[in-house]
Amino acid sequence: MKYIVLLSAISLLLFPGSAQAQGPVVSKVTEAVPKVDLGVKLGANFQQLSGNPSVQYKGGVVGGLFVGLHKNRMGVQVEGLVKTVDYSVKVLQPTMPPMATYASASVSTITLEVPVLFEYRIFWRIWAQAGPEFSSILSAKNGTEDFKNHFDSHDFGAVIGLEAHLHVRLNIGARYIYGVTNINNESVSGVSGAMKNRTAQAYLGFRFI
Repeated sequence: MKYIVLLSAISLLLFPGSAQAQGPVVSKVTEAVPKVDLGVKLGANFQQLSGNPSVQYKGGVVGGLFVGLHKNRMGVQVEGLVKTVDYSVKVLQPTMPPMATYASASVSTITLEVPVLFEYRIFWRIWAQAGPEFSSILSAKNGTEDFKNHFDSHDFGAVIGLEAHLHVRLNIGARYIYGVTNINNESVSGVSGAMKNRTAQAYLGFRFI
């Protein structure tokens, strides 16, 4: 141990500038590297199918993982989320034309969604978020009856929201997703007209790093 201390002292005496030179270099590298966020989130999902016939917002849950890169006031965040929602839909019943009758069906869905969000820090720790979201229906059932083929399983939407990155590794946020894709499979559902998702979410997240 004495020899290590002695060698360290000699090196500092012989090369006094080397230790000082490393400091700014390390500092510049640290400043250039974006901050990485990795965590989980859980929240409430409220979803509506717009179109004919329109239905009210139905509640569910949303949760999953997120990873983000932030540098100064800019950032990007990618998430992998699973959400649930119960749709109240109308299904065309077979009748003699020209009459058409509909029956209500409660359909429970499980959907995978992947938002890619560009972020800008407005002030303090508040970030504005906007970007595309890609989603796919994993399951849609009315009791034991499979309703997945009543929908176009792939959906594309636009996301806008606000998120606060708090000191205690917590994120809290809210967002709105405007569905662009018509998910109504008219050939199976028997209901004409576009049906598009309108979604509001509020959530709490925890950052591991």
